[in-house]
Amino acid sequence: MAQMSLLRFFPVVLATLAITPVTFGQTPQSAQKEAQAPSKSQVATPVTMTECEGVNNCATWTFLGAQGNGQWPSGEIANLSVERYDNHSVVIRRADSTGSSAGLTAVYTGTRHGDRVGGEFTSSWPGHWENQSGNWYATVQKPQAPPPVMRVCDPNGQCSNWTWSNGHYDGAWSNATATIKVVSFTPESVIMKRTDTGGRPGFFAYTYSGKISTQGNSILDGIWVGDPGTREAGTSGHFTATWGAALDDNPAARPSRPTVVVPIAPIVCVPWFFGVVCG
Repeated sequence: MAQMSLLRFFPVVLATLAITPVTFGQTPQSAQKEAQAPSKSQVATPVTMTECEGVNNCATWTFLGAQGNGQWPSGEIANLSVERYDNHSVVIRRADSTGSSAGLTAVYTGTRHGDRVGGEFTSSWPGHWENQSGNWYATVQKPQAPPPVMRVCDPNGQCSNWTWSNGHYDGAWSNATATIKVVSFTPESVIMKRTDTGGRPGFFAYTYSGKISTQGNSILDGIWVGDPGTREAGTSGHFTATWGAALDDNPAARPSRPTVVVPIAPIVCVPWFFGVVCG
């Protein structure tokens, strides 16, 4: 793991975390329980943070309810568990499972200030150090709703339309149809799971990952990987995805560009623990 050093908070404006007030009639004990554990309706929505511990040592933390994972540019992957996240205090546990720091564990404690959280952490790494402390900070990323239609293409010009329906995408190719589930969809982390359902079902599954462009309407450097246990295990390739106005910039998309009328949704809000992330 990269060297940990003392940091000051940097003002980053990415999102606004609206606070949900305690309902009249709640006891302090019931309010505390609500703050410590997400409700069933809150568990289904991913929340992503950019977490930093030193100069050029930032990671993407993605949570689904109280569980999540952290990914560092250097290759480390950690399992994360939220023990507390309320109006004031934060407690998150980390256990590295992949990369050069596998076996490292840490506890992050701190306070919350709107869309920013941070404080101190204590880490231990068998054979390296015990109870080493440092400072950390994280910013909750502005959520972005998946577009109603995406045009996904590989470098050879083979493309398909992905259409949003009932909480997932439906994709269609000349030899297959598929269901695509969105794991995360933020500027820094797009992860989508594709499972073929027609033509060649059951044996073909892929994970698509990438980042959203600064224009907010394309993925230009995406990578797909065949999932373990399927016929495509061990294979990989590149893809691009465009939506909205960017469809006009994709020549392969023009012949079959769908006509979609979508109502404007100016605000996307995501409930998480004792607050709501809006963007």
